[in-house]
Amino acid sequence: MTVTAASSLDTAWPVDATGCRHCGDPCRDGAVRGDRGTFCCPGCESVFTLLDQHGMTAFYACDVRPGVSQRGAGRDPDRFAVLDEPDVTARLVRTRGADRALVTFPVPALHCASCLWLLERLWRFDAGILRSEANLVTRTVRIEFRAQVTSLRAIAERLAALGYEPVVEAEADAAPAPVTRRRLYLRLGVAGFAFGNVMLFSIPRYANGAPLDPGFQRLFDGLNLAFALPVLLYSASDWFRAAWAATRARAVTLDVPVALGLVVLFGRSVFDIVTGTGEGFLDSFTGLVFFLLIGRLFQEKAFEGIAFDRTVRSFFPLSVRVERGGALVPTRVEALRPGDVLVLRPREVVPADAVLAEGTGAVDYAFVTGEQAPVSVAAGAMVQAGGRVVGHALKLVVSRPVSQSRLAALWTDPVFAEPRTPALTPLLARVGWWFTVGAIGLAAAGAVAWWPDAGMSVQVATAVLIVACPCALTLAAPLTLGTAMGVLGRAGVYLKQPAVALDLARVRVVTFDKTGTLTTPAAGADVSRGGLDAEAWTRVAGLAAESVHPVSRALADATPADRRSRVTDVEEVAGEGLTGLVDGHRVVLGTAAFVAARTGHPVAADPGRTWAAVGEARPGWFTVTVRERAGMRAAVARLGRRFETWLLSGDHATDTGRWRELFGERVRFRQSPSDKLAAIRARQATGAPVLMVGDGLNDAGALAAADVGVAVSDETACVVPACDAIVRGDQLAALPDVLAYARRARVVLGLCFAVSVAYNVFGLTFALAGRLTPLGTAVLMPASSLTVIALAVGLMRARPPRGPSA
Repeated sequence: MTVTAASSLDTAWPVDATGCRHCGDPCRDGAVRGDRGTFCCPGCESVFTLLDQHGMTAFYACDVRPGVSQRGAGRDPDRFAVLDEPDVTARLVRTRGADRALVTFPVPALHCASCLWLLERLWRFDAGILRSEANLVTRTVRIEFRAQVTSLRAIAERLAALGYEPVVEAEADAAPAPVTRRRLYLRLGVAGFAFGNVMLFSIPRYANGAPLDPGFQRLFDGLNLAFALPVLLYSASDWFRAAWAATRARAVTLDVPVALGLVVLFGRSVFDIVTGTGEGFLDSFTGLVFFLLIGRLFQEKAFEGIAFDRTVRSFFPLSVRVERGGALVPTRVEALRPGDVLVLRPREVVPADAVLAEGTGAVDYAFVTGEQAPVSVAAGAMVQAGGRVVGHALKLVVSRPVSQSRLAALWTDPVFAEPRTPALTPLLARVGWWFTVGAIGLAAAGAVAWWPDAGMSVQVATAVLIVACPCALTLAAPLTLGTAMGVLGRAGVYLKQPAVALDLARVRVVTFDKTGTLTTPAAGADVSRGGLDAEAWTRVAGLAAESVHPVSRALADATPADRRSRVTDVEEVAGEGLTGLVDGHRVVLGTAAFVAARTGHPVAADPGRTWAAVGEARPGWFTVTVRERAGMRAAVARLGRRFETWLLSGDHATDTGRWRELFGERVRFRQSPSDKLAAIRARQATGAPVLMVGDGLNDAGALAAADVGVAVSDETACVVPACDAIVRGDQLAALPDVLAYARRARVVLGLCFAVSVAYNVFGLTFALAGRLTPLGTAVLMPASSLTVIALAVGLMRARPPRGPSA
């Protein structure tokens, strides 16, 4: 994409536009207006200024509103200080040569083509950056830089200044491309080169229909052997190792008949060439290995784009501020020790179990427990790891090491260590056993049938083993399921491995978490209110805007900012409520007990209601109902017609009516992680495969115990342990179509198996009759492979599932 006309930018987005010139958000209180335009906050203005100074304002012509709002973005200059530590740098950076280095940062704000355009031009902002590659699927940016010119911290700060705050993790993906992938490319290249040349030297014999001149035939046979030998020793070596390992383990997989067929195919070819009885089957041999490697590459490529099995460490910041010698020192989380005094700001995650040192505060445990309402804490109270600070900064004293926190114990639950066998594994084991036994049995029967003609007996036996090599059968699973994995990935559903598609096809019970799974994030909430007039509610909303509590934020967001009044003298009691002066009127907002105590008016406690009073008027109430994700009501109804559906929520039993309309009596609230785990196992005890859909760490045990665990994520960089798949939040309503697509994958796989067996039966007929020729083999084996490829890829790409946002 090339955009050069800077003047067109001003035409497309006038300077006096009501929306922020950077991000497009409405410009409310705190807006910045100047010659450059109108911005919703100083942060967006600074990003625009930076782009303008470097001649990069074409960024805004790539999309209607490409920028990411900087309202509320962190501005702590020391948040990346830990990147100056050599041991941290060593874990994140991979060196390339004497002065070059490579780092990969997760960038959750990356969301559109404009972001890609900008992030791939980072060299314009920092002379030390050589090149950068952004990935929209994984929301990461890969940066190659000169370590002598710039630093890791400088790069992270530059990204943050551009509005793309990187997620700095000790486990960031800085690893090089897997060595196995590079070897696979080399093996594929060797096999493809050999296949093309062997076919070239075999065509004259096939076209001539008779033996060639002996001199030319010996030359071509020698060249074919020279090309085929590296294929045998190098390109096909993985199947020989796998077959040997299976044999030693007294198991029979599909690798065993494949390896047996390759050995017989090559050995028979060498025998025919050396004895002069034929030209051999080396074109079939090299082609077979080439197609097998294509199937393996196809499968491995399907794995790109998502990382699973993240550890608990991935959810913590790389460093926190610790009081040392009267100063706040950035300290790595791993270095925290009992007795360290932490100062955590609002929205920061508590990395270790700690005790509140002074004052009062509030902690949001939604990530751990699923409970939406923050928990109030007082001095001396225990604050558990995984909680998020709400309201104001807290001073905490670490009581246990990070590795011994309750969060770490939940993450390391033994359920995560339980082995899980995909449905495909036993299926392939059975197919491999029967195929091997059948091939050897038919070869022996053919040899006996042609005895005492020893020559024909050996020829028929080897021909049977050659034709029975399950090349097409081996391609069926990786191509069918690999295609399914890629198609689902484009639809916002990312599988841990291709075989998960078959596990999805077996599901009979579907269980959901509620908070963050069936419902949207707290920002998308509906507010109902009563008992006060419109003017009074405007004042209450003005006070609510001063709090970070999700209920207060929902009320504030439901009231236009330009109608709010000026608020002073705000006092907030964490977990109880807040008071303040709004236009000279005393406003109280909070729980029934809090409002009653501050106003003197008796207020009846009503679950789910928050109360508010203005001046001397009697209190009014409002409720906040978190919205369901778009399309989820229809999706759950569709699932309920085919599956047994359950709701297992860690939240309070509020607004149960609408959930019982969807799930009937299969609704459970106040479910702890162990409760969810027990519910999953109870359904499995009836023999029903269970699909669990959840989002928070409180769902991790259930996700691991279920036959298929699907984690819902609005940012794909955040993955809970032991899940089998990830679905984007905006695509969750497509779950019925995803399960139908998985069932189609099972049907297509069965069809490919049937076609492969049909080809084998056809070839075995000629082999047992002693009429199998090198030309017949050269046609039959590629034809079977190409047919399976066409069926698997074609049928799985036809009518892909499309989510509600497609």
